[in-house]
Amino acid sequence: MLSCGGGGGGPSPTPGPGFALDSMTIANGPPVSPTFTPAPVGSPTHTPSRPTPTLTPRPAATSTNVSSTGPNAVPTGGTVAFNVIGTYIKGSKVQYEDITAGPTTLWTSNNPNSFQGPSSPGALGGIYTTGLAGCACILASNSGVSSQQVGIGVYQDVNACGPPAPPSCACPAGGGTMFLCPPPLPTATATPKGGLEPAASGTPARSARSAGVLMWTFDPGAELRGRIAAGADGSIYFITRDGVMHGLNSAGKEVMRRDADGLSPAVLPDGTVVAMSSRSELAAIGPDGATLWRLEIGESAGPLAATDRAIYASAGADLVSVSTSGSLNWRVSVGPVTTAATTPDGVVVGTSRGTVIALASDGAVVWTFEPDGGFSGSVAYADDVVYAGSGGGGVYAIDLRTGNPIWHVNSAHAVTTGPAVAPSGTIFVGSDTIYGVSADGQLRWKDPTLKPGAAGLFALGYDSVFDAATGDVGAVLTGDGSYVWTSRSFGKIATAASSASGMLYVGTSSGRIFAVR
Repeated sequence: MLSCGGGGGGPSPTPGPGFALDSMTIANGPPVSPTFTPAPVGSPTHTPSRPTPTLTPRPAATSTNVSSTGPNAVPTGGTVAFNVIGTYIKGSKVQYEDITAGPTTLWTSNNPNSFQGPSSPGALGGIYTTGLAGCACILASNSGVSSQQVGIGVYQDVNACGPPAPPSCACPAGGGTMFLCPPPLPTATATPKGGLEPAASGTPARSARSAGVLMWTFDPGAELRGRIAAGADGSIYFITRDGVMHGLNSAGKEVMRRDADGLSPAVLPDGTVVAMSSRSELAAIGPDGATLWRLEIGESAGPLAATDRAIYASAGADLVSVSTSGSLNWRVSVGPVTTAATTPDGVVVGTSRGTVIALASDGAVVWTFEPDGGFSGSVAYADDVVYAGSGGGGVYAIDLRTGNPIWHVNSAHAVTTGPAVAPSGTIFVGSDTIYGVSADGQLRWKDPTLKPGAAGLFALGYDSVFDAATGDVGAVLTGDGSYVWTSRSFGKIATAASSASGMLYVGTSSGRIFAVR
């Protein structure tokens, strides 16, 4: 018998005013209508017990075995269906809703090789496809509440092999092979009534990790333009294609809505939001929504990076530095900048001309470096080391002080996404596949299962990364290359961001934002 971990709780959408999602139950099979028996009422002070939905004709699943071959089994590439029923509570009233394919239900699996949602457009939630023999745990979550995890064993049926057995078919004498689930991953716990806990600032704790539990979603009604900017308190800000900047607090409630230009905003440590108010004007907005200052910088897509001392933006072929009080620090011609990372005494940028350039806080160019084949991907900084992708393949570690390369780890093709550096020191790079590299330049692993897509890689928690992969798959991997969870419930991923507490924010091409813990 396979088994996985337990659930959590939190605020939720409701089927009617006053109802709150209390629990979720997964069962094998397509969506079904639940039945229940009301709890008996005793004395006038008796509090009715919460009836458990009975999913007929199938009981709630804690494990199931799926054969990858055999006359009565689901073949590789076949489908296996699950449904999830939500129990909603309003005082003594109980209501059940089928939320299997709801837009706010997230389905995840921790083994994309053996068990993953289908890639066909419009696929229903809870529909999975079998792959290689192995084991996976699936989970459904909605608004901070998660179901029990269900263990799925995908194995080869010895009776299907027949004599002689095909070379690829592992057929031990006496029966098929069963692959047991790994220890269950932690799930989200209940959060205080009235909202989510704000995201912590600073370096994530070693335990900070997304467990794949959907906390909330938000639909701005328009597509996203660029990146999501996350604040230290768990708030996020983004700009949509209708020219509106949206600000959401940690519970997913919209607290700011105003006109904006450019692609993306930036959030300063004190909560000030900086964005383009027109094609050429940079503006700062306080947490109360008041405009603090405006400054003409030239046509720009908006801030690339910011600290408590300076905001950096690309304006044509110039890199511009603006103080947090709204005055121009300097303007240096470096070529069009595509990516930037702040350092303790300045900024390092990657340009479309193929060079990596480090600049001091006063605008002086400290060094330039051109990787083999030119710069590609993004730049990152950690512990006096700059990391940069290469058009010739691989990632470089560059000494921040001298600009000299420390090491180079090669990849088969040009870097397309990353490097992304986790606080643990693991460097994640996307090229022909995902590469995991240690801080001393040792290749730890590479995984071709889910190639990073255009949206990229995003460091998440202490030692993990979110991969916005091709095929509309989102996945979280740890520093050793293990999968925490994968999902196709998001749709086409456009961007993502994370907080120090392990909260993940996923933005889709349609504009919908998913907050996952």
